Amino acid sequence: MKKPFYKMKRIIVPVIAVFVAGGGWLWAKHSGAKKEAKRIAQLSPARPQRGMLVTKTQATGNVEPENRVLVTPSVNGRAEEILFIEGQLVEKGQVLAWLSSSERTALMDSLKMKESTPAEKKLVEEAYNLTPVVAPITGMVVKRSVEPGQSVSAAKELAVISDRLIVKTYVDETDIGAVKEGQKADFYLDAFPKDKHEGRVLAISHESSLKDGVIVYEVKILPARYIPVLRSGMTADVLVVTGSKNNVMSIPKKSVKYRDGDSLVSVRDSAAGKLIEKKITVGATNESSIEVLSGLSDTDTVYYSTGIASERTGFSVSH
Repeated sequence: MKKPFYKMKRIIVPVIAVFVAGGGWLWAKHSGAKKEAKRIAQLSPARPQRGMLVTKTQATGNVEPENRVLVTPSVNGRAEEILFIEGQLVEKGQVLAWLSSSERTALMDSLKMKESTPAEKKLVEEAYNLTPVVAPITGMVVKRSVEPGQSVSAAKELAVISDRLIVKTYVDETDIGAVKEGQKADFYLDAFPKDKHEGRVLAISHESSLKDGVIVYEVKILPARYIPVLRSGMTADVLVVTGSKNNVMSIPKKSVKYRDGDSLVSVRDSAAGKLIEKKITVGATNESSIEVLSGLSDTDTVYYSTGIASERTGFSVSH
């Protein structure tokens, strides 16, 4: 005997609903897996490495003259000849300019206004010699403030000479204990970010100062050699080499995220699973790597973004 159609309809509708719901769940699962796989494919994988980690203290600083000497004239008057340019290296005692005193300037100008004889001009020149301006120290002219024909005054400098340019930076009190005079330091100029320059720690201040609410100490970095592009006022990122550790587990510094005081990395929950965040304990660091003290094994793989970050070849600046 055939069942009435309305009874068959009652059975068919729930069955169809079950199939539709199940299919929707499978589709959603498959779609989510595809999205997760696509997201992971855009990240960089990295396994922990073991070896020596060179530790470095990071800071920002500015290029400044170590000793900045103002060159001022001994007389008021007019600049007749200027014999130097900015960036020029000069020796102590070298003549930088010739000046006319106010008296000589007035007499020479009056002779120009009337028909004077060569004898009169010679008399004035012999009576009022040009006054030389000499370099007080050996160094580089970092500023020129006068042009020929300009009035000069003993109260205003004609030039500024620096014996040498250094990078003056400030290191946090929590890091200053690892910084010592004579340590190697690398620095990058913001104007030439791809060029690495070498130097050493010249001096460490014994007096602290407060910057942005943090206690810091001034550290001077002396370049290892003459750098033609170095200019006073340039900003530099500094890395002071403070030591090294052997047999260290390390991962890329960019792979670590920080939240609520915890250090986190992204790993897969299984070989083909989704990404989860894992808490780790970190230690020493340098410009590209960070030590892992606990929380990861050598077989783990961390995933991280290699997009634009506030780092140069992997290092961020903390101060």
